[in-house]
Amino acid sequence: MARLAAQPLNQHLTPHLREVCDLLARGLLRLRSRAAEEAARDAADQGERPLHFAAPQRLHANRTTRRDA
Repeated sequence: MARLAAQPLNQHLTPHLREVCDLLARGLLRLRSRAAEEAARDAADQGERPLHFAAPQRLHANRTTRRDA
């Protein structure tokens, strides 16, 4: 499985503990992905459709106030 982004190694952990942490992280990602897929499937079964807009695009068309980030 390819890494998405190179993360600096934690020098406080031994190599075998880093491997265990990597395996646990991958398992957690798979579990969360599966839960998200199930939630999307359940929503689709109830007639809901996903919004295909990025979060900044999900704004009201007549937005009158702005704030600086």
